[in-house]
Amino acid sequence: MSKNVWSITCLVGAVVMAAIALVSAFMGGCPTQVELANGNTAPMRCFWTFTAETYVAVLGIVIALVSMTCKDKSGRRAAGVFLVACAAVVAVLPASFAVGLCAMPEMHCHTTAHIVWALAAVAAIVGLVQIVKADPQQAALPKRTL
Repeated sequence: MSKNVWSITCLVGAVVMAAIALVSAFMGGCPTQVELANGNTAPMRCFWTFTAETYVAVLGIVIALVSMTCKDKSGRRAAGVFLVACAAVVAVLPASFAVGLCAMPEMHCHTTAHIVWALAAVAAIVGLVQIVKADPQQAALPKRTL
C-alpha cells in the first residue's frame, strides 16, 4: 500500500474511532440512576459501558494517528491488529458477559449500542484492510497481467 493510501486508511480509522468516542460520550448511557436498597443511588451499567467505550475509542484514535508514521510492514500490521482489537473491545463491552446494558430493551442505551456496533464493524474492516495491505513495497512492484 502506498504512503498516501496508508495515510488515508489511518485517517479513516481515526475518524471512525472518533465517531465511536463521540457517540459513546454524548449519546451514552441512561441519564437516570438506580436506587439502591439503602436509599443511595448509583449510575446504571450502561453509564460504565459507554464510559469505558469512550476511553477505548480514544486509545483507537491514538493508535490510528500514530500508525501514520509506520514505514515498515511489521509496524503497519501491528497498527492494524491494534485497531481491530480496539474495535472488538468496543463491540464486546455492551454484551451481558462484559459490562452490559440496562435490562429494558426500550431504553435509549440499546439504540446507542447498535450505532456503536456498526461503527466498530467499520473500524474492524479498516483494521483488516491495514493488516492485509501492510507491505509498502507491494505498491512499487509491477502488476501482473494475464
